[in-house]
Amino acid sequence: MTRALLLFLGVATVGNAVYRLAQKSVPATANPMVALMGAYLVAFAAAAAAAPLFGLPPAGAWRAQLFSAPVLWLGAGVFLIEIGFLLAYRSGGGLQWSGVAVNAASALLLLPVALLFFREAFSPARASGLAPCLAGLWLLSRG
Repeated sequence: MTRALLLFLGVATVGNAVYRLAQKSVPATANPMVALMGAYLVAFAAAAAAAPLFGLPPAGAWRAQLFSAPVLWLGAGVFLIEIGFLLAYRSGGGLQWSGVAVNAASALLLLPVALLFFREAFSPARASGLAPCLAGLWLLSRG
């Protein structure tokens, strides 16, 4: 792994931990949709502030980039993740296992997509990683 990859995975890891702690801390009395709007207002402001660091697209390209199919699907996925975790935590989901269970299940769902559509490599080492993933999901579901 490159240093850049490790750095960005570290950023994502810290972000994931902050995200889960914040999700678990949203009061049960808060309207979940209002909480999500506030969270996305902060994310929007942070993205707008960081956009110049990545080179601003020409004026006409903004709309094409903002409303492309992958970006719209990304938004739908983010909404489902956010509301899913928020309501899971309110329903008694544990901070220590919910993320692991969702990530493991997502990895299993994405495996055929990664192989068939993105032509990602699959090796015996990766195949052997599926067994602990499946075992972990089974153990987590027995809770």
